[in-house]
Amino acid sequence: MIRFDQVSYRYPGGLDVLSGVSFEIAQGEMVYVTGPSGAGKTTLLRLIAALCRVNRGQLVVMGQNLATIKPRQVPAFRQRLGMVFQNFNLLYDRTVFDNVALPLVIRGYAHQDIARRVRGALDAVGLLGKERVLPLTLSGGEQQRVGIARAIVTKPALILADEPTGNLDPEMALEIMRGFARFNEAGVTVLIATHAIDLIEALPRRIIHLEQGHVTDKRPRAASELRREPMHGAG
Repeated sequence: MIRFDQVSYRYPGGLDVLSGVSFEIAQGEMVYVTGPSGAGKTTLLRLIAALCRVNRGQLVVMGQNLATIKPRQVPAFRQRLGMVFQNFNLLYDRTVFDNVALPLVIRGYAHQDIARRVRGALDAVGLLGKERVLPLTLSGGEQQRVGIARAIVTKPALILADEPTGNLDPEMALEIMRGFARFNEAGVTVLIATHAIDLIEALPRRIIHLEQGHVTDKRPRAASELRREPMHGAG
């Protein structure tokens, strides 16, 4: 599903954010990416989503080599992804329905199919009945679930989530992570960048740990070990 082979990435004019990163994630896995601020977690997800291109090495995602992908191929590739962000990225002047429907509208789905898929996605995150309200009338946890519904409405093969629980209280954060686990149980590959050690302990999965742009441990690690490491802010 995902294969990093000696991947490096450097922002223009800067130092390497990722350097010689190698690992594989199998189809149907749910994996956490951890590490301190600046370790390269967000950059790693951006590379997988083809939001930026590797400088060195090979990155293959769902059979597509992103080191050589042509710009015209990127939109079709991204149609197979679902992306969830910490800051929700919702359109606050549009209804919940319109926010979730947006990826389908962009891709030209028929109105009947859009309505059916949106209701299904909202039902999956427990928001069926909230279609016509504006996001600002919802709690932070509900807004994040709208973002998740938008990510899954296209039935992606891969979900990427960047600190998806960072703005939520512990109870809601756990419910959001349980939602990702349910999608994973349905066969979706899920990759989550997170600092939430308590959630990793509650829902243990394989961990890929980054430090200073390097993978330092690809094996499952005890969250109690990670807790001793400095993990502040996004990276």
